[in-house]
Amino acid sequence: MGQPKDDKKNEVPMWVKTGHGKPVSRRDFLAAGIIPFAATMVAPRWLQLLLPENQASAATSVNCASGSSGMIPFVTLNLSGGAALQANFLPMDKNGSMLPSYNVMGLGKAPAMQTEFGNVPFAGVSQFLVGLRAAAPNAIAKTAFVAMPVQSRDDSSANKFGATGMVAKMGLVGSLLPNLGARPNSITGISQDYAVVAPPAPLTVNSFNNLTGSLGYAAALGSSMNQNQKIALAKMIANLSNSQSVKLAAVQTESQIQNVVECAGIKNQDLLAQGTGAVDPRQDAAVGGQLNTIWGTTANTSASSQSLIFNAMTYNALKGTCGSASLELGGYDYHDNTRTTGDAADLKAGTAVGQILESANAMGKPVFIYVCSDGSVSSAQSDNPGAPWASDRGTAGMAYMLYFNPAGRPATTGYQVGQFTAGQVADDTFVTGASPEAAAAAVFANYLQVNKRPDLFAGVAGSIITSTQLPTVIKFA
Repeated sequence: MGQPKDDKKNEVPMWVKTGHGKPVSRRDFLAAGIIPFAATMVAPRWLQLLLPENQASAATSVNCASGSSGMIPFVTLNLSGGAALQANFLPMDKNGSMLPSYNVMGLGKAPAMQTEFGNVPFAGVSQFLVGLRAAAPNAIAKTAFVAMPVQSRDDSSANKFGATGMVAKMGLVGSLLPNLGARPNSITGISQDYAVVAPPAPLTVNSFNNLTGSLGYAAALGSSMNQNQKIALAKMIANLSNSQSVKLAAVQTESQIQNVVECAGIKNQDLLAQGTGAVDPRQDAAVGGQLNTIWGTTANTSASSQSLIFNAMTYNALKGTCGSASLELGGYDYHDNTRTTGDAADLKAGTAVGQILESANAMGKPVFIYVCSDGSVSSAQSDNPGAPWASDRGTAGMAYMLYFNPAGRPATTGYQVGQFTAGQVADDTFVTGASPEAAAAAVFANYLQVNKRPDLFAGVAGSIITSTQLPTVIKFA
């Protein structure tokens, strides 16, 4: 009789199945595992290109604990196309005085003013404020507002307005989900480039089903994986959860590899067992009814409805289920020689911000909201208010920051970062005036301030805004 057949000789090694080179070091063995999106992940080499460098290097210290960071929820709303944010908030000069004229900003020579958020000036015709007031009747009194003039490229996704990489590096992570984004194939999840630090790849949410379908193995890399990669990942984890876990655990004296394997094979199953209730605001017994009222959703709302998508993204950000959430509204390239289209779009933007704030109020959670856009618009020159939008005008761009605290309106030391000039443009001599990346860094600085961690700024974005400049951009007390 011949020798017994050794099936092990014919077994394809795991490092071949998963696209690795033959493991020869501790780093290689770590790269053969994967942990859930609840914390950080270690991925095979063929997936590492999809991850920021710091994600892979952080993997040696992770465990199965969910990522509850304790940081204030961070929500970005991008208005794609170049919104007239400077014609809703009323920009002032460096002395805090009104400009000589606003006659190419659609507001005439001496526009009517109204105030909100504790004496912050808005144009009398601001539809953004109309929408926000209607959608946030309870939250508005507990919200502080700061505007930031900043020039940017019109109709461009290359503006470095994305702040979520800096926020993630500071430590904002989700307990079940990664960062959420609105736009496929965008590292920021919106049609803006990232500033300073690349964020973790977001889970793209263009249907509520993206969230419910994410509670499994493939969610670790969000929408960055194709179907074949998802299948390979699931097979790899299934194998690692059996005999491979023993082999990998023996590679080093610590229990780290074993922990990685158990997280991947067991904890993901725990997440699956929670079902859609883990991410569906409508199933929250405490606030689901209120959130349905705020967003106009029901149990029968289509999974592709923007109201349900925004409701769910906001809910998961506020709950801490995900990291940051980046929402996007289109239709802001509205210089069609009318005010009708622009007013309707501005109303929609204000409504969305108000709904986010009112959701935070219903849930008793603080939230930091960052509103940005690519460029801006110019009106036909007229000393009378209401002139139609005629062309792009990125030099008159602006961004907003809003901070809601359920305990009451946060204090600020001012309501404007930088200033406009008499030429009705963002002053490019100020540190943030001509740089979307510096503006995003200023947003990050203010976010650190409300989290009481301004000391972290220099280590992340100190090359963009110096320690001398930093006090001039922080407005939250």
